[in-house]
Amino acid sequence: MSDSPTSHHSKPLSWAMVLIISAGFTVGTVGVCMASWTISIVGAAIALVGAVAALITGIMEDVDEHPSGDLWPIGGRDPSRRRGRRQIPT
Repeated sequence: MSDSPTSHHSKPLSWAMVLIISAGFTVGTVGVCMASWTISIVGAAIALVGAVAALITGIMEDVDEHPSGDLWPIGGRDPSRRRGRRQIPT
């Protein structure tokens, strides 16, 4: 076993907020499929309450960073590759 940190070490409260928001979207989707305004609005309200609660509890500060401290550990970030159009040799 290595001593490296494991992934998904976020707070359980953050995962609970994600579950509430997902449940709201699921209820809202069922309401749309059933053509029921009431169920759709209830689902939207659940998702909205979950989103507000997530922001209040600090879900956005609960970041699961790569051990290197880089949020994008895949490959280098060469900004010259993104600027302008690439010249095609003729």
